[in-house]
Formats: sequence, structure tokens, C-alpha cells
Amino acid sequence: MKIRFDNFLLCILWLLAMTLGTSFWFGTIYGFDIFSSAHWEYISYLQASQTPIKTSFYISVAIVIFMTIFGMYLILRPHMRKIRLPIVKTAPTSTKTPVQTALPQTRDNTQNNDASTLDVLPGQMQPATTSPAPQRPTTPAGLSRPPRLVLPTLNGGYIHTPASPTLTGPTPTQNSDTDTLREIFTSAGYVVKPAPRVNGTQLALTAIGTGETLWLGATGIATTEMRKIMDKFYQIFSDTLDDASIGINGFVISAPDAPTAQFQDVLMFANMDELRQYMTNMQNPALPADDDGLFNAYSEYIDAVLNHIGKI
Repeated sequence: MKIRFDNFLLCILWLLAMTLGTSFWFGTIYGFDIFSSAHWEYISYLQASQTPIKTSFYISVAIVIFMTIFGMYLILRPHMRKIRLPIVKTAPTSTKTPVQTALPQTRDNTQNNDASTLDVLPGQMQPATTSPAPQRPTTPAGLSRPPRLVLPTLNGGYIHTPASPTLTGPTPTQNSDTDTLREIFTSAGYVVKPAPRVNGTQLALTAIGTGETLWLGATGIATTEMRKIMDKFYQIFSDTLDDASIGINGFVISAPDAPTAQFQDVLMFANMDELRQYMTNMQNPALPADDDGLFNAYSEYIDAVLNHIGKI
């Protein structure tokens, strides 16, 4: 348990207040000076001779001792931080079974089951024999397939099929930058966390260190975007912590607005080499001997914030 300097001053103030209050009470009610050795010697003589003393005197002594100890406990007891994360309300998933719409059936020259209902087309002869229509296999309503389109045969049976669109993903350069950033901060002694997407911007690095520090890094974005991301983290910290004392260090590599950047608290680096050289002088300090699991609690809190901030 950490003994903070302000708690030490509060303990001294409480002892002084209890001492003055006790002196005023005993001097007014019993005419007893707690600072006088002669009065304490007189009390000891009375107790040795078994002379009756008011019971309220002993009750007052017990109350003073109890209040002093209880007040010291309230000041020095460990204060656990209460994390209050807002609940994200999501719309319930619809489980309705899609209704299969009936498609209009085209009329064809097929033979009906009832011979009396044959349709004779004018100017045409009824074909002698017709092949029965193949029965379509039945499928469950929940697994219905859309009707198959029958396209006309063009260009000798050749139908041009458009090329399927290719899915875009993170470029190898971005993955390489992320791996390099993780290697730089891991070598500096920091604990790297999963990088979330904040305000539509994907962070390249999230790391924590001792002393409740948080590092946020990105590549190729403007410093104004990084400033907005840092403000969002500060807002969550102030909403969920009683006393928000987490320091955020944000940096951007190859920022497009570097020549005209106006935020002094956003670090800017031209490339990875400049960042690596800077971090050699910013090594993460070792955990203090009286940590008592505070860093693990801070790490779990940051995990909860990162998991929550990616959903809002």
C-alpha cells in the first residue's frame, strides 16, 4: 500500500484535532488536563487506592481512542477505483424466416395431367408427344435459392463474365510498420496492447508503461486526427475513474500536416529510424517494490477500455 504525502498530512491533522477536542472535553467536564503529568499521577493514585471514579470518564477515554483509530483507518485505507463503462445498446437481431415470394410461372407447351384441358393453339398443330416437365426438388423455406437466370446464347455460346471484385485489405507496408512499432516498444520495456480503430482511424500501436502511461501511435494520418483520438481516451478516463491521472503520449509517423502542425503534445517522426532513436532514451522504468498489483489492475483497465472504445 502506497503512503501518499497528502495522507500523511491528513493523519497529522486528524491527530491534532482529536488531541484538542479531547483536551477541551476533559478540561470542561472533569477538570482534567491531559497534558499535565500531575493529573495522570493523581488518577493512578485513585486507581491504586480503589477510589471510585466516574464511569463516564472511562467511557470518554474509550470513545476518544476509538474515534482516533477509526479516523486513521478512513484516511489510510486503500481506495479501489471504480470502473464504470457505459453499456452499448445494440439492436436485437431479427430471427424472422425470409418469406419466399412466388415467381410468375411462364406458360409453355407442356402436356397437362388432364387430357380434357388441352389448349389447342390456332394455326399450330398440337405436338404428338411432349416430355414431362422435370420436377423441381423441394427445399426448406429457410434455405430457398433465388431463381436461376437463363441468358440467351450469344456469340456462339460464349458469355462474357465480369471479373469478380477483389477485396482490399491492409497493405504489406502497414503490417510491416505495425510489426516494427511493436518491436521498438517491446525492446524499450513497454507492454504492447491490441490497437483498436477509433473515430474511423486504425491505430498502429497501443502500449502501456509504469506510472500509468499510455502510448498511442499511427502512421500517415494528420496530427489533428491523433489529437481527436487522444481527447476521446481522456473523455473515457474522466467518465470511468474517480481521479484520472493517466498520461497519454501520442505520436504520428509521416504526418501529412507536419509542416503546419499546431499541437505541441503530439510527437511527429519522419520515419521509423527517428522513432527508434527517440525511444532509446525513453525506456520504461521498472516496477516499484511497493506496486502491490497496481500495474496489473491498470493493464486490465486498459484492456476493458480498448475493448469498449472499438464498439462506439
